[in-house]
Amino acid sequence: PMVGKVDYDETRFGYITAWVPGRLDRLYVDYTGVQVNKGDHMVYIYSPDLYSAQEELIQALKHRQERPPSSTRLVQPIDLVEAAREKLRLLGLAEEQIKEIEKQNKPTDHLTIYSPEGGVVIEKLKQEGDYVKTGERIYTVADLNQVWVHLDAYETDLPWIRYGQDVTITTEAYPGEEFHGRIAFIQPVLNDKTRTVKVRVNVPNPDGKLKPDMFVQATVQPNVAAGGRVMHSSLAGKCI
Repeated sequence: PMVGKVDYDETRFGYITAWVPGRLDRLYVDYTGVQVNKGDHMVYIYSPDLYSAQEELIQALKHRQERPPSSTRLVQPIDLVEAAREKLRLLGLAEEQIKEIEKQNKPTDHLTIYSPEGGVVIEKLKQEGDYVKTGERIYTVADLNQVWVHLDAYETDLPWIRYGQDVTITTEAYPGEEFHGRIAFIQPVLNDKTRTVKVRVNVPNPDGKLKPDMFVQATVQPNVAAGGRVMHSSLAGKCI
């Protein structure tokens, strides 16, 4: 058996960032560890840049309404309305928010930022009242429906370990219960101090029982053919 630790699946992070410069007037999640759903309100940001971009859309709509119908027959004009809409999309507004601006015919200097993913908030990097620049991260959300398990494999274990193998995982937290994953990565470098290689296992975690930093034990049951070669059905046709 190998020992290891549960970690976040780095491919399942969602980042809530400032798409416009401004002031964070409201942070709807006050601390890390909170579960959020996709589309939940996360941030209420004040931004003068947002106001001017909305004003462009309102003026473009007004111009379209006032333009004589005959003018469209002469030359195809630039679609200022669609250009203004696209600018707002790039600033992070959802289609529903843009439609609401057009309906109200009035700009707002605040923007609500929604969570792009469901999961657990693992980082809160700003406070209410902070000023942010475009691209600054405010929260990090991790989806724990799948986790990584990092195992330490000794040199003597390496002949029995292959990419794609099934792994059985047990924990002290849930005696008698087994979790199953698959080897997704074998570190190519040996740690000369511990004489181990890190092995990463992808483990489905739909019930959320496996928590990051939880210690685990793992076993691999390879199929051995004549001559001692490791054979596994999931490896058929793969070069390893």
